[in-house]
Amino acid sequence: MPYKVILAEASPSVQKVVQMAFTEPDFEVHTFEDGLRTIESLARIDPDAVLLGLALPSRDGYEVGLYLRSREEFRKAGLILIKNAFESLDMERLQGIDYDEIVQKPFDSESLARLVREIIDRKKSPPSFPEEALLEEAPAADALPLFQEEEFIPPPASSRSKDEVEEKIRTILRDEILSMERELEKRLKASLRAELKECLDREKE
Repeated sequence: MPYKVILAEASPSVQKVVQMAFTEPDFEVHTFEDGLRTIESLARIDPDAVLLGLALPSRDGYEVGLYLRSREEFRKAGLILIKNAFESLDMERLQGIDYDEIVQKPFDSESLARLVREIIDRKKSPPSFPEEALLEEAPAADALPLFQEEEFIPPPASSRSKDEVEEKIRTILRDEILSMERELEKRLKASLRAELKECLDREKE
């Protein structure tokens, strides 16, 4: 039976990368572009894991995550938060969300797929003994996210100009887009290679 995964992310490129990495029959991926539709879909899909972008329209990722953890039926669903490279975390709002990991874009899709599988399997396994549970503490709110490359932490406003901030944002966006394009190219090449091999094998028969 496939793992049911909800991806709530406004970026079409991220949606495409995740859909190509989380393939059938292992995964069943449902994508949404805004927080309200994600909340409305939870009961219908009953996901094993939710990949949740923090910057969502309608209801942001903090609101969706808080709602998810407030409902008993979704307490065991894996929750991975996705943040932009230039997006600062609201630590106060994070404290009310029992998330499993924070992943920063751009990320490696294959590593993300492995992480999701591990989280789902861990949550579905029998509960550990009390002494073991002490070793499996939830991640601290200030823990560094996985796959995080160098994160832009802006200096105080008094020491930087608007032009410098805009230039840094453009650089980060350009790097993120290039990374996603490379990931898509890698996935498409692999898919085309498999299709061509299948066609050649059929011709030989």
